Amino acid sequence: MKNSLASRLFLVYSKKILCYHNQYLSYGGIVLGKLVLYFSEFRNTESIARRIAEKTGADICKIEPVEPYPENLQEVMEIGQNETDNGTMRPIKQLEVDLSKYDKVILGMPTWWYHAPPCVESFLKNATLEKITVFVTNSGIPLNVDDEMKRISPDTYVESSEIIEFTPLVEPSRLVTPLEEIDAWIETL
Repeated sequence: MKNSLASRLFLVYSKKILCYHNQYLSYGGIVLGKLVLYFSEFRNTESIARRIAEKTGADICKIEPVEPYPENLQEVMEIGQNETDNGTMRPIKQLEVDLSKYDKVILGMPTWWYHAPPCVESFLKNATLEKITVFVTNSGIPLNVDDEMKRISPDTYVESSEIIEFTPLVEPSRLVTPLEEIDAWIETL
C-alpha cells in the first residue's frame, strides 16, 4: 500500500516538473546531450519544442518569467509590445538545468514585434553560450535571427536557425509551415 501511494505521488509530482531529462551520453563524469530550451506564452513554440525533444531524444526546459504574464491575450500583447519597445528585459526564473552539461542547445521562441521576447533576451544576456541553434515561431511577423542574436548575444555563434509559421493568434492558431518541412529540419539536429 505504501509503495503504491508513493509511486502515485511520484508520478503526479514528476508530471509537474518543467524540465525533462531524456538523453545523456556520459563519459568520465562528463555529461553531454541536447537541450531544447524554449519560451512560449501561447503554446505554439512549446508544441514545436516538444516535437523536437521527442524526435531527437533531447531534454526540454521552459524559460519562465518570475512574474507571469496575464492570461488575457490582449493584455499580454500590450505588455509585451511595451516591454519590447522600451528594451525591457523581463526577469526569468532560474533554469532547472545546468547548461554546461549540454553540447547542443536548441532555443525556441516566438517573434514579439520583430524581436526576441523580453524573457528570451533576459536569458541570452545572462547565459554563456558559445553556439546555439534557434527556431522561431511567428504569426506573420518575421525575425532576422542572425541580426537579433548579434544584437543580444554577440559572442554566441548561431549554428542554424529555422522559421516556423503559424496563423495569427487572434483566431485559433494553426501551423502553416508543413510538418514534413519541420521534421526534415529536425533530422539535421
